[in-house]
Amino acid sequence: MTWSLVLKTLKERWRMAAIFAGVIVLYSLLLAAIYPTVGKMKTDYAKQMPKAFVKLFGVSSFNLDTFNNYVTLQFLSLMWVILVAAFVIAMARRMVAGELKDGTLEFLLSQPVQRWRLMSVQAGLLLAAIVGFVLVTVGSLIGWAAVFGVGSDYGRFAIFILPAVSLMIAIAGYSMLFSALLKDPGAAAMAAAGLTLLFYLVNFAASYWKSVEFIGWVSIFKYYQPLEVLQKSSLPARNVLVPCLFGLACFAGALWAFQRRDVA
Repeated sequence: MTWSLVLKTLKERWRMAAIFAGVIVLYSLLLAAIYPTVGKMKTDYAKQMPKAFVKLFGVSSFNLDTFNNYVTLQFLSLMWVILVAAFVIAMARRMVAGELKDGTLEFLLSQPVQRWRLMSVQAGLLLAAIVGFVLVTVGSLIGWAAVFGVGSDYGRFAIFILPAVSLMIAIAGYSMLFSALLKDPGAAAMAAAGLTLLFYLVNFAASYWKSVEFIGWVSIFKYYQPLEVLQKSSLPARNVLVPCLFGLACFAGALWAFQRRDVA
């Protein structure tokens, strides 16, 4: 039953995964292609922005004289997060709420498989997709940079893999929790997207206003600092551990809720 569930999930979702991966590859191509022109600009953009806003990126200065800085500002700091989080939320919403709405959950549960195993298999596939997206991102950026002769410290992109995966594990965790708690998959997706936005706004507020700086630690985005990683190779262990532990705690809550949910 486990392998049939794996094959069913892959059959239903590989096209969407391929589309998202294709967008990442193509956008990475665009960035690498235009960087030789953009990279000639030597402006320190930190001097043109409010200090509190610059603090949001975790650095004191940045410019476009390195490819790492450029792709972080143009892609990894926000656009990439939105893209991959959209896939994660879309997939997580189907795990319980989506299957229930489609009428397939009762059939799956009628098979000789425990609920926790059913959800764990799908969570494992989602984790594999997250890791895959991050590797595609890093591989595309490094590959296209090499094709266009863009010099870069490619080793720092390997460090980026850890905070990127941990951030998406956190988002996947509470997305699965909402899917297990709510009946409507649309409501589950909206709740997950809303909480993601709330986390981002809390992190922004804590960075921008010193009076509320103390609340920043509750946001998962406080621990996602791609510019600091790619500019300084700096990655405190807590920036990986905290989002991962939060995601695992939410997944445990999702398993608990699913075990006790009436699907009739």
